[in-house]
Amino acid sequence: MSKLLAIALLLLPLINQGIYLATAWDDQDFFKYCPPSQCSQDGPEVRFPFCLESSNTSAAAAASCGCAGRSIRKLACSGRDTILFHPILGPYNVSAIDYGRSSMKLIPLVDPCFVLQQKPVISRSSSSPQADVINYEMPCLYLWNSSLVRCSREFTPGAADRIAGPVSCLSNTTQFFYLVYGYEDMSLLPLECKVVPLSDGVGGGLIPMYMFEDPMSDTLFSPSFKESTERILSFAEMTVYWYDYSDCAECERSGGRCAFSSQRDRQFCMPGPHGMTSQILLEQSH
Repeated sequence: MSKLLAIALLLLPLINQGIYLATAWDDQDFFKYCPPSQCSQDGPEVRFPFCLESSNTSAAAAASCGCAGRSIRKLACSGRDTILFHPILGPYNVSAIDYGRSSMKLIPLVDPCFVLQQKPVISRSSSSPQADVINYEMPCLYLWNSSLVRCSREFTPGAADRIAGPVSCLSNTTQFFYLVYGYEDMSLLPLECKVVPLSDGVGGGLIPMYMFEDPMSDTLFSPSFKESTERILSFAEMTVYWYDYSDCAECERSGGRCAFSSQRDRQFCMPGPHGMTSQILLEQSH
């Protein structure tokens, strides 16, 4: 028994070293263990802050690459297409990703309005939306949440109201559906309007809304809630943006690449071959 104990003690440092190498490599090795990937030769390069889901990627490896438990960061391959799944509206083909501008081009693979038609649980309609918070994890693709509201008569929202509709593909002569900002004052709606819980989604059926405001733009233009809703339901290619609450975009624009330190649990700027010459830790908001 003492012989076995001695062997175990001799092997312990090697075992510990193996665990360290598997879960917390040096920061400069990030892209060695978390390399950029593509679904096809012509597809967009997927790298931090996004990751490409793979059946042979362990949970520990995903955590070390900064992707554990963050579904918004995960893209998937479907044949040659790179896919982003909206939690309510279904799959989008990601045709391009610009890390310097924090943007991606999306093409809906299914008509979002058709998908929305399948979601209402009419029998569980309620008079007020369920409270929820937007997922502000990095990167944040969603600017706000909205609720689906059903009214028995049509009305015209005020210009400043964060209400869009009636949504033509959902409404008919007896029911009129509107999308309403998740925290809008419900007193703006006619009394007979009811919030319609959805069969899935965020916080009892709130619909996350993509962000169309370019954080790099010098203008103060910001699409209204109505304009954003119309873009999402248009079944057309669109450019959406994300906030990352760090200097990742600036790092990318200066020639570096944004990476993740599993030891420090935060982003850092990896020097590029023709860009930055020193590693800079970036602030990260959880």
